[in-house]
Amino acid sequence: MKRLRPKRHQDVLRNLFKDEKFRRGYEEELEKLKIVEAIVALRQRQKITQKELSRRMGVSQPFVARLERAETHNFSLETLLKLVHALNGELEIRIRPKRIAA
Repeated sequence: MKRLRPKRHQDVLRNLFKDEKFRRGYEEELEKLKIVEAIVALRQRQKITQKELSRRMGVSQPFVARLERAETHNFSLETLLKLVHALNGELEIRIRPKRIAA
């Protein structure tokens, strides 16, 4: 009997990335996670609690928690600006052409 080898994560992703819609969704979620990671890092470096950040933003603490877990689709530019302002940060957005894989 032939022994089955479990699929590696890379192999599964490689197959999924063949689907253009999946790949675009994956890349979009990855970009959101990078933004969330930067926000959380800035808040933690400043030793600000979620509760304090929510007070500064005028929103509830659970809303901040959902933002930090990337569980909300309510992540508008207005919300992002309000969040960065409440953290005394600067928002820099760069738009550039995609790099073409060689």
